[in-house]
Amino acid sequence: MFLPIDMLPSLILGSLLVLLFVCFRRYRFSNLPPGPSGGLFGCKVPQFQPWKIFCQWNRQYGPVVSFRLGTKRVIVLGTIKAATDLLVMRGNIYSGRPRSIIAHEILSGGMRGIGMSDGPQYRKWKTLMQWGLSNTAALNYQRLQSIESFLLLRDLLKDEDPLRYKNRLRRFAISIVCCVAYGRRIKTLDDEIVVSNVKTAAYFGDLSVPGKFLVDSWPILLYLPNFLQWFRWEPEKRRAVDTEIYLSLLNDVKHQTQDGTAHPSMATHGLEKQQELGLTDVETAYALSAPWAAGTGTTIMTIEIFLLAMLHYPAVMKKAQAEIDSITGPERMPDFKDFDALPYIQAVIKETMRWRCIAPIAVPHAVMSDDVYEGMFIPKGSTVYANIYAMTKDETIFPDAEEFVPERFLNTSDRKMINFTLPFGFGRRQCPGTYVAWQSIFISVVKILWAFDIMPPVDEKGNRVLPSVDSFTSGLTTRPEPFKCYFEPRSSQAKDIILQEADRAEIDALAWK
Repeated sequence: MFLPIDMLPSLILGSLLVLLFVCFRRYRFSNLPPGPSGGLFGCKVPQFQPWKIFCQWNRQYGPVVSFRLGTKRVIVLGTIKAATDLLVMRGNIYSGRPRSIIAHEILSGGMRGIGMSDGPQYRKWKTLMQWGLSNTAALNYQRLQSIESFLLLRDLLKDEDPLRYKNRLRRFAISIVCCVAYGRRIKTLDDEIVVSNVKTAAYFGDLSVPGKFLVDSWPILLYLPNFLQWFRWEPEKRRAVDTEIYLSLLNDVKHQTQDGTAHPSMATHGLEKQQELGLTDVETAYALSAPWAAGTGTTIMTIEIFLLAMLHYPAVMKKAQAEIDSITGPERMPDFKDFDALPYIQAVIKETMRWRCIAPIAVPHAVMSDDVYEGMFIPKGSTVYANIYAMTKDETIFPDAEEFVPERFLNTSDRKMINFTLPFGFGRRQCPGTYVAWQSIFISVVKILWAFDIMPPVDEKGNRVLPSVDSFTSGLTTRPEPFKCYFEPRSSQAKDIILQEADRAEIDALAWK
C-alpha cells in the first residue's frame, strides 16, 4: 500500500522537524557540565557524607559538575562564584526545590516550606516566616535569649558530667525556638513536644540524604499499588504523629488566645492572619514547626563546633576572652549591647561556621527552566546542590582552610567576609532563621567565654586528651560525634555572678509559661 503523492511533502517536513528536534536536544545535552558518567543507572553517591565525593568531583571536573542519579540530573556548584551567579543572580529560575517524594511528599504531606518550590503556597509560608524570623522580628527575642543564656551558664556550672553540656545546649536552643513559635518555654528535654520534634528532625534529615531512597531516583515506583509501596509505611506513620503534635500546639495557643493568657508569638500572629493568608489549621500548624529546624539545629551544632575548636585552639580562646574583658571587665557579663564592640568574637563565630560547616551541601535547589552558564547547558528540572563544604575549603579564599583562623574575617573590605552568610545558603532560599540563630549563637558563645575556660579531659599522666576534629555525623546536617568537655569558672567572682544572674533569670522567665 502506497501513500498518496500529495502527503509526501508533509511526511518529509515532519520527519525533518523530528530530526532537527532530536539533533538540537543532542547538541544541547552534549554541552552539559562535565562530570562522572555513572553508566546506565546513573552515579552511585555514598550515603555517608556525600559532600566529600562531591568535593572530589569539583576538584576533578571544575566548579560546575553534572551527573545522573537514577532518572534525575544533578548539578553540583563547587565555588562561591558559581553559586552566587546562579542561585543569587538568577534566583528567579533557581529558587525551586527538586521533587522529594519521601521527605516532602510522604513524610510532610507537601506542607513543609523547606521542601516547597516557589508558588502561592510557598509565598504564604514565607510571609509567615518573615513576620516571625526577620532581622527586625529577631530583635524582639533578645531579652528571651539573654534570659535563657543565664540559665545555660548556671547549668554548665553545676554539671560535672563532661558530656551533659550537649543536653544543656539542646534545652537552651529548643526553649528559645518554642517561645518564638508558640510563646512556650521548655524546662526539660522530657517534654513530649521535645521528644517528638527531636525524632522528626533527625528522621527528616536522614530521609533527605541524596540517593538514599530508590523512589526519589525512580518515581515510576509510585505507580505500584499502595500496598506494595514499602517506602511509604514508616514515613506515613511518622506524619500522623507529627500532625497530631503540631495541631495540639496550635490548639493550645488558640485556647490561650481566647482566655487572654497567650504570650505574643508566631502562632498568635499566624492565627490572626490565617484567614488573610488562606491557610488551613493543618497548614498553619506545619508552618509553625519550621523554626524548629531553622533555629535549633543551627544553634546547637554551631556551639558544639565552637567548643571543639576552643579545645584545639586555646590561644584563640584566650584572645577572645581578653577582648571581652577589655569591654566588660570581671564585674558584668557581656550582652547584646556589646556586639559591635566585640569584632573578634564575631570573627570567632564566623570561623566556627566556616571551619566545620553544619550543612555541607545545604538543601538542594531546582532550576525551573533551561539555562546556559558559561557555555554549559543546565536542563530544566535539574537538582542543584551548593557544595558549601567545598567552598569553605577553597584555599584561594580561605588560606590554610583546615586551620581555625578567626583573623581572616578581620580588617577586610570584602562584603562576603563582613556579611558572612555562606553557611545559611544562597539567594531566595537562604535559611529563614538566620537572624534568630545568629543571636542565640552570639549570646551563648560570648557568655561562655566570659564565664569559663573550656578544657579537655586529661589522662592519668596529666596529658590533654583532645577529641578528633574530623569525627562528624552524616545527614542533611552534620555535627561532631560526642566529645568530653569541661567548663571551669574563670574566677570565684564569675561563679557568683552566674548564680546571681540565673536567679534573676528564673523570675524573668515566668513571663513565658
